[in-house]
Amino acid sequence: MTTIAGRLVRGLGQAADFTQVDWVRRQLIDLTGIDPHPGTVNIRLEDAHNLGLWQDWREQPGLALRAAEPGFCNARCYPARIAGKIPAAVILPELPGYPPDKLELVVALPLRQHLALHEGARIEVELCLPLAATAVLFDIDGTLVDSARAYLEVARAAARPYGLEVTELHVRHCLASGSNFWKDVVPADRSDHQVIMKSMASHAKHAWPEVLRQHGRLFAGVAATLGALRERGFVLGIVSGAHPTVLDLLQENGILDMFDSVILGTDVAKPKPDPEGIAKCLHALGVAPARAIYVGDTPIDIQTSRAAGVYAVGVLTGAGSSASMSAQAPDRLVCSLASLLDCLELDGPAPPLVAGRS
Repeated sequence: MTTIAGRLVRGLGQAADFTQVDWVRRQLIDLTGIDPHPGTVNIRLEDAHNLGLWQDWREQPGLALRAAEPGFCNARCYPARIAGKIPAAVILPELPGYPPDKLELVVALPLRQHLALHEGARIEVELCLPLAATAVLFDIDGTLVDSARAYLEVARAAARPYGLEVTELHVRHCLASGSNFWKDVVPADRSDHQVIMKSMASHAKHAWPEVLRQHGRLFAGVAATLGALRERGFVLGIVSGAHPTVLDLLQENGILDMFDSVILGTDVAKPKPDPEGIAKCLHALGVAPARAIYVGDTPIDIQTSRAAGVYAVGVLTGAGSSASMSAQAPDRLVCSLASLLDCLELDGPAPPLVAGRS
């Protein structure tokens, strides 16, 4: 991992509008998984060593950011991490005379506040190299399967008899945070608060299989991505708290047999963010944590990866946002599973390290 160090400095204040231009924002999300917080992070390189590293870095092709309007220039961007924690993209405008000692980055959250940085603070920026692994593990809801509509429909149906409303924002918040699904739906001052919550939970559990069949669907490109991973020799696993019914959906779409191990909530004593599920899956695969990647769509998935000692990749297809997942220090963010291959070392993974498998 190439690491460049410099000092945090103020920019010219012109980047905030640029990063919020629709085509700029869209391309940054597609290329790097970064939904940019307004503005850029500016770092000044002060010594020959770091200037030399940046010169070597900028000679790499990077990812092309194409100007879509007159008056803008093309740029290259490089996936990176700041302070070993925060996903970022280094932006290099293709402008004559662009300062050789300037490192300009976009991040998904307010970096100065998040890391409590002061003007002149020393910052390290790591170039994200491909992740070397032998196993790729996946969450299901929001990662392989688009089930957000199904969750919303089953929640609304459960709440309707009590005259209560469930919003899409509430559903996404609960899926992203792992908070109680019904707690904020039922007014706390109702005398039958607990009774209603239990009733709604029971109704949703009973109705879920049929609602999922009606409204759940596999994300586009999932089968192709999984097939490409298997062709390159990766072993695949599932670690999810999803209801076992979702496996029928995977079977119908012809991808269930692509997985070498499947661990659901019914297979573990402790749910995510406890690492039990990942540990159990890796044991079945015979792969050590250092050789594994976990892909999920929520901050909880990133936390689980960190607890398990595996690489963490956040995908922007589900309940988590670029900012909320960035705050949990993932190794990479991707806009969809189709971009996952760009994060991996594909020259042929090393033989798996046996981890307790006989």
